[in-house]
Amino acid sequence: MSATARVRDEDRPAPCAEQDRERRFQPSRDALAAFLSALQGWTSRHLYDPGLPVAYTRTTYLDTQGLDLLGTCHSGQAERLRLREYAGAAHPAEAPVLTGTRFLELKRNRGERRTKLRLPVTEAEARAVLTGQPLPVEGGAARLLRQASLTPVRPWVTAWYRRTTLATVSCDVRITLDEGLVFALPPDTPAAAAVAAPTRLVGRAPPATVVEVKWKRDAPSWLEEALWGLSSHETAASKFEQGMRALLEDARQTK
Repeated sequence: MSATARVRDEDRPAPCAEQDRERRFQPSRDALAAFLSALQGWTSRHLYDPGLPVAYTRTTYLDTQGLDLLGTCHSGQAERLRLREYAGAAHPAEAPVLTGTRFLELKRNRGERRTKLRLPVTEAEARAVLTGQPLPVEGGAARLLRQASLTPVRPWVTAWYRRTTLATVSCDVRITLDEGLVFALPPDTPAAAAVAAPTRLVGRAPPATVVEVKWKRDAPSWLEEALWGLSSHETAASKFEQGMRALLEDARQTK
């Protein structure tokens, strides 16, 4: 069965965020330093919660039993379905806690072009997504999944990382630096204020830093110049694909 979600225009919920272009890199330390230097004067750090300036993201990826979404990764029309939760800490030495903000996202990539449908979900909806329980009939998660031509999905793997966001004043350009990336089995609770870091890790340590660059319309000249130094570090592998490969490799090794 196709893993493509078909959403009628009259029923489509308004997405919270959408970008036109996206490129992904796994740079060396020197290449990253040069890139960040080139951004000075054009971007500034964006803080979502000044009280919790050290930001983390816990992203749990869903797929069908037949791994239909994983199969799209190199098709030229990649799709991901994920539950994204946010966590934070006041200091890097403190244990991060979940903020209670969470979204269900359906993301599609066609080359550099990216679209994302993003709906807020409640704690009850998030728990149902994570545990495979029936979703509340009314709510963003059920509405999105009802409109999608997907076979039943379940959570497969979770990505956990510390995220720094840089953006222009207009937010037409946004750069995210994801550090400390690890993959784990899906969590069993989305409760606000719960300790967020995963404990059931899978796979070997992935790249130290992943840089994602997103922009609207045409890339400004200063961004094109900055990206030139990263071009040899570009990757097509998403966190979803990396995490699933790590999970499946672990499963093969334990047989």
